[in-house]
Amino acid sequence: MFVLKIKLSPELAYIIGFWRKRRTFEGLGIRADEDRLGIFSKEILDKGLTTPEKFISQDDRVFFYHSAYRKFFQDVVEEQLERFCYINDYSASYLAGLFDSVGQIEDSGVISLEKANREDEVLLLRLGFNSMRKNGKLIIERPVVFLKFIKNYVKLFKNHKIFDYVEKKAK
Repeated sequence: MFVLKIKLSPELAYIIGFWRKRRTFEGLGIRADEDRLGIFSKEILDKGLTTPEKFISQDDRVFFYHSAYRKFFQDVVEEQLERFCYINDYSASYLAGLFDSVGQIEDSGVISLEKANREDEVLLLRLGFNSMRKNGKLIIERPVVFLKFIKNYVKLFKNHKIFDYVEKKAK
């Protein structure tokens, strides 16, 4: 009998962080706008989690069926506070995926996460990022430090002008 041994990598951590807040009921996928669907699809296919012919696209969602990966993703999410409690590539990648999935950058420079829960607050706090709730969002209190931590892993926001500011502050 063939058993698929899945090992967490920073690339998988990104995908799981991205998937976590936008997951579909069917299969393993997300509901999102076109940009996010494109990023998720590209990451899934680039990492070889499925093949293009097994990938299903419907209106505002994309997904595929793979019970071993779905179980692995769910286990990682359940164990996120233990798995992502250190400042390393895994945590940075996971938070980058989460930020690309539900993050926002306001013109004023305010960085926030939508759909965040208490567990998200604890995860951020354990990694040294204070946050506060405001209008249903989780506002990151020291955005430059947070963005510096995830900047090498973000995909949706990687060309945002705020990262130029982060680079200037780092020098």
